[in-house]
Amino acid sequence: MKLAAKKTIKNNKPQYSLFDIQMSVGENEFEKGYKLYENDKVGNITSDWRGFNAEVKGTHDYFVSVSTNDFERGSCDCYLGQKDILCKHMIALAIATVLKYDPKDKKIERGSFDYALCSGDVRDVTKEELSGIRKEIRSALKYVKSYSGPSREWFAYQDSLLKGRRLALYSLSKLPVCKSSVDFCIYLIKKLDDKLVNSGIDDSDGTVGGLIEQIMELLSLFVSFDNSLKKYTIEKFPKKTNFDWEKELFVI
Repeated sequence: MKLAAKKTIKNNKPQYSLFDIQMSVGENEFEKGYKLYENDKVGNITSDWRGFNAEVKGTHDYFVSVSTNDFERGSCDCYLGQKDILCKHMIALAIATVLKYDPKDKKIERGSFDYALCSGDVRDVTKEELSGIRKEIRSALKYVKSYSGPSREWFAYQDSLLKGRRLALYSLSKLPVCKSSVDFCIYLIKKLDDKLVNSGIDDSDGTVGGLIEQIMELLSLFVSFDNSLKKYTIEKFPKKTNFDWEKELFVI
């Protein structure tokens, strides 16, 4: 695919990667955007001090722009873009800018980021591994925050929760099957359970509650690989949580 650049500002590179885009949108949305890019629907890319602009072909030809720092900040004159909702045309432009201005970034992660995945690796986790995963989870939880903004920003807020959920599940999928991993998952369930009650989170879409459900499912997957963890998990799990997650243990 050849993308024509006009009035390109030197060193104006996107401050996001393909991984960032994948983690920020649903799988279907990413695939729709990537298909537009792959089918040569993104053309005439230009850049200015605000970010990147292009014409994206769809039902009509749409004028699309995304910020250099954050592809979710931008505009599109399609019906979704006019409602300030991130659309497939903006996603397509974001993908195109990454592959144009940073051609080494070609890695697309495969597999689901919306459901619990277990490594199936039965062994103890190393201190280095656990430290790295803890760091990733801290970064993910920054997107799981309170909401008190105007209604027009609600969709962007829900996108933030979704990104936090997907980042967390991606990190947790790297945990080996062991007691330390069980401990970490239980710690995270308790933390999220508390945040739902005390942090002003608007979880009306069930994104954060769904994350807890998936971590509960991960505990079940651990047990399926090592049945000796069942008794340990039951003993370690809190006897009372705000949303009665203890009643769902090994039931989900």
